[in-house]
Amino acid sequence: MTPSLKNLKYLLALKQHLHFSKAAKACFVSQSTLSSGINKLEENLNAKLVERTNKSVLFTPLGEKVAKKAQEVIFSMQDLVKISQLDFFNSSIKIGVIPTISAYLLPDFLSKLKQKYPKLRLVVTEDTSQNLIEKIEKMQLDFAIFAFPFEESKIVIQQTVFTDELVLVKHKHHQHKSIADGSLLLLEQGHCLRKHILNNAQIHKKHISEFSFSSLETLVAMIDMRCGVSFLPKMAIDNGILDKYPNLIIDKNQKKLSRGIGIIYRKNNPWQKNIIILSNFLKPLHKI
Repeated sequence: MTPSLKNLKYLLALKQHLHFSKAAKACFVSQSTLSSGINKLEENLNAKLVERTNKSVLFTPLGEKVAKKAQEVIFSMQDLVKISQLDFFNSSIKIGVIPTISAYLLPDFLSKLKQKYPKLRLVVTEDTSQNLIEKIEKMQLDFAIFAFPFEESKIVIQQTVFTDELVLVKHKHHQHKSIADGSLLLLEQGHCLRKHILNNAQIHKKHISEFSFSSLETLVAMIDMRCGVSFLPKMAIDNGILDKYPNLIIDKNQKKLSRGIGIIYRKNNPWQKNIIILSNFLKPLHKI
């Protein structure tokens, strides 16, 4: 049976005072209660920790080792209590974000948080969706800014904050009224934007170009070179990704797609309510 923290504290008090009566007084319990606790601890560990005589208390070699380890356990528990009592908005938190969002949401998002919570320290990691999921599961991140739909995880909660349209962008001299075979430019495998586009029923494998890219910026440059067309996030367009390309236009005849933008965090996260408060600062950027 696992030893109780109470009995470990009794052991440490006895180690300090080497006297049952004094140790019991320090723990605000009777001597018989403390003695019973030590006996229970020895029973749980199936080991002799203390040699008792009428005049002295002597710790066995194993008792010395257990007392040292018990002190580490108590310190760790005290640290845990401190963390749980920590003011979330005066702490340091780790945030993840996917590449197709970071450049267009982070500047305003972080600026608003800094103004509202100047003592909140933020550490930001940019990574692919799958890697961010794994980091959330391993408690390496407190939450991540994400795009949906995405495969459900048993221990991760998904919460959509707003909807971002995906619009077809093409060169103004593009000859086809619809997406021609081999003309649809996409990001590389691993980017969730690729999945969101391909999940649309109107897109077929024959439409997909042999080219693929690691960033939206490169993809846009390829559209400008008339290598194909692609669906781009409305948030990227609103933030000027097409400004350097006057020959690129939005195909208003093509049906718009969409993706959800929100956050993910680990189930049972003690900071869940505060994380949701922070996620609300995404809303003013794009309304649902």
